[in-house]
Amino acid sequence: MPLSVLIEMTISAILTVWSPGPNNILLLSTASKYGVSGNLSFMTGIWSGSLTLMCLSGFFCSTLGTVIPGIQPVMKYLGAAYILYLAWQTLKRRPPSDQVQEKKPTWLMGFILQLVNVKIIIYGLTMFSAYILPYESRIHMLFFFAVYLMILGALGNLIWAFAGNVLKQFYSNYYKLMNAVMALLLVWCSLRITGAF
Repeated sequence: MPLSVLIEMTISAILTVWSPGPNNILLLSTASKYGVSGNLSFMTGIWSGSLTLMCLSGFFCSTLGTVIPGIQPVMKYLGAAYILYLAWQTLKRRPPSDQVQEKKPTWLMGFILQLVNVKIIIYGLTMFSAYILPYESRIHMLFFFAVYLMILGALGNLIWAFAGNVLKQFYSNYYKLMNAVMALLLVWCSLRITGAF
């Protein structure tokens, strides 16, 4: 994979998994109540589920490309379209509410959250179909990229967990500007995938 593609994939991945979503908002909320150490079990569940989904995404996309050889360009454009959809959703996103989590989240809750988290499922499919599989198909490299994508998500989770109420307040005050910047960067990533820019 060329370095320029790796950089574009990393930017797109960071914008996707570091932006507010089910994992990050829940971590923001629970970290302000239980602290980072009180969320370690929940976070490791998220990371385990995320790695499982990244491995399944790589396997699914690779297998589909083998079974239907001409599917790769179609998947690339579907991935670009999904990134545009994420840009739109990011642009219109509102700040998180001040909901209080009643039950301390567990490892199993974090793992199951990934299995039903459409954002993470489509994230994995998009990253593999648009960025990884056009350049790499060896199984050990697919696993390497699954771990890489999970680590990027884990870093975003940690940022949100450590930020707690500080980031929540900042995002609440400047969410329109932050959303606009993230949305424009996602549009740029989408255009780069299709070769339009």
